[in-house]
Amino acid sequence: MNNKKIVITIGREYGSGGHAIAELIAKQLDIPLYDRNILALASSETGIEENELLDGDERVINPFFEPYFANRYDFNTVSDKLYLTQAKIIREKASEGSCIFVGRCSDYVLADTEDCYHFFIWAPKAARIARIMKEEDIKSEAAAEKILKMIDRQRKSYYQLYTDRKWGSYIGKDMVINSSTLGIAGTAQLIIDFVNKVIN
Repeated sequence: MNNKKIVITIGREYGSGGHAIAELIAKQLDIPLYDRNILALASSETGIEENELLDGDERVINPFFEPYFANRYDFNTVSDKLYLTQAKIIREKASEGSCIFVGRCSDYVLADTEDCYHFFIWAPKAARIARIMKEEDIKSEAAAEKILKMIDRQRKSYYQLYTDRKWGSYIGKDMVINSSTLGIAGTAQLIIDFVNKVIN
């Protein structure tokens, strides 16, 4: 890759290996990766403890707790505050130089950003369940599927609350990729090759 600035966003189904793919891309291109570590930056911006922000990370906080957080921090919900703060951080980091973002509506936040490429990673349910069982040391397929459905539902609700797009859609994406076809390393290389082809 040449020295031209590139920004990559990766949306992903839970268990599709999106984070692992992003890690490989970041390592090979030697660029910063922003995923859950954005929470630490958001905590510094808002003064809210990182473990409390975690409740609103890529999920819509349970309405039962909204009055508590609204009274304590003077905003609508933790989800709202976190989205706005993360969006600000994402824009700032993207303006500073090459980097890669995982989730957090980053494709939508950076939709009009030059030299920014957007990808969504999915995989068949069976492949995702197998990956979740291995990575999370879960013995039951039923338990893994329950977690899969819960986290996908949270991500979908969060994404569709703060964007005008359907989660997982090809809209606004350069590529939608089945990670089970080429595997984690192969999918990472496919994205790298795509970006190199575009910028060179």
